[in-house]
Amino acid sequence: MLLQGRIDNRRTQIEIVPGARSSTISSAFVDESARKGMPGSYKIGLRASYFYASIPAVEPMPASGSQLRIGRDILDTHPIEIDFVHRQLRILLPVEMRRAELRSATIPITREADGTLEVLVSVDGGPAFHAALDLSRPTGLATIGGSGVHSVRVGEAVLKEIDVDASATPAIGLLAFARSRVIFDLQHDRILVGA
Repeated sequence: MLLQGRIDNRRTQIEIVPGARSSTISSAFVDESARKGMPGSYKIGLRASYFYASIPAVEPMPASGSQLRIGRDILDTHPIEIDFVHRQLRILLPVEMRRAELRSATIPITREADGTLEVLVSVDGGPAFHAALDLSRPTGLATIGGSGVHSVRVGEAVLKEIDVDASATPAIGLLAFARSRVIFDLQHDRILVGA
């Protein structure tokens, strides 16, 4: 996901890459911050929300066209809401999370020893099975059998009209939530899905 944001109040492109283990900032921003006497810690703005993060990894260009790649190290500690319908993304404050919990279905996430995130999925009312949560995957759901699926239950959430591909290894991608408002609260091993 590529979006406009700010690093230390300077406008730039920021890419959110849930599959990346760590966040990385461009060497140009590191050089500028070092001159201002603030190396290592940055004020990151996404829409109207700000948060502070330490980003030790530096690359000439962390992602295609962006100066900052946000990975799992930041996503694990900052809940992020994506409203696909209105094309909005923001970092949630604790009070906003409490309100969101009251009006959302919860999807528990299991962390495997190898770092894989998994959720329980049921297709068309069938038995539940484990699917990898792969937010970098460009599809909705990949499962044995593929097409012909009418509804998918993930945790407490029922997802309809999602793209389904055939695969021997079940996985659910970011686009499974494309008709929803979804909060990734990886710090608490859950996803919240609202109307």
